[in-house]
Amino acid sequence: MKNIYKTISRRLILSIMLLVSCVFFIGMSFGPEEAADKAPPPTVSETATQASEPTVSAPETEPPPDGDVTDGPWASAHFLMDEYACDCAGDCDGWPAEMDPELLEKIEALRCAFDRPIIITSGVRCERRNAEVGGIENSWHLSGHAADLYCPGVPCDEVAAVARTLGLGVIEYPYQQFDHVEIWR
Repeated sequence: MKNIYKTISRRLILSIMLLVSCVFFIGMSFGPEEAADKAPPPTVSETATQASEPTVSAPETEPPPDGDVTDGPWASAHFLMDEYACDCAGDCDGWPAEMDPELLEKIEALRCAFDRPIIITSGVRCERRNAEVGGIENSWHLSGHAADLYCPGVPCDEVAAVARTLGLGVIEYPYQQFDHVEIWR
């Protein structure tokens, strides 16, 4: 019984931390003097509905507030689209399917909850790459509805718990030190 209360308390605290972190970062990124000068970037879902190609373009190549200076199209405030691309050896163009905008938004929220980098080890996959890594035949990676990730310095079970509070489906791989997150469609 004690473990149940501990688990509930932990999830409640993580949910509150997520909410406070997101509110804090939103407030930090658009202060009163900046709000008039900068329009907020389009959300992943807005950009995805406008784009006919699987890449989501960023309004500018301006680095995110935490100092990351990598250029490229942004999936969200902290992730480049390239981080989600298929990493096969040239069997596809990197985009055999479009990434699910809802998944991109929830992974960004996960990143905000921990206020530290989240590393995407696998996003969308072509069938050949999926077979190479031992993915199941109808893997959600094939349709852009899944990603494998970890947060350096944070136990995978904590990452999984917060991901679940955000509405992500999670399969934990504690021995490999990563979590598989997905959106069910």
